[in-house]
Amino acid sequence: MDMIHHFLVALHPRDWRERYGEEFGALLEDTRLTPVAVADVAAHCVGLRVRAHLDAMLVAVAMLASVTCEITAHDARLTANILWAPTSPLRALALLGTIEPWAALIAGIRTRRRTAVRA
Repeated sequence: MDMIHHFLVALHPRDWRERYGEEFGALLEDTRLTPVAVADVAAHCVGLRVRAHLDAMLVAVAMLASVTCEITAHDARLTANILWAPTSPLRALALLGTIEPWAALIAGIRTRRRTAVRA
């Protein structure tokens, strides 16, 4: 396998390389490496890496959304606490905005795990 083929295989995550790397390298050697083919391999690598770290990225997004709602509620003087009683519609909406990203995260992870178990 020449350097370009080796590099294209090496872009993939380790567990994928261990499972499919040798066969994929052989396929690449038999394929004419056009710019479109290289872009397709690169897109495949990015997709695998995003899926491998999806839970961590979703946690980061949930935290960012929750913290943003918390800061906004604090700046609007709706609360001085992390969590508060929804004593008015605006306070209830701010509380929902703070808690809901975590509920959506948990629901999404549970759904993906159920789907993975069925597969």
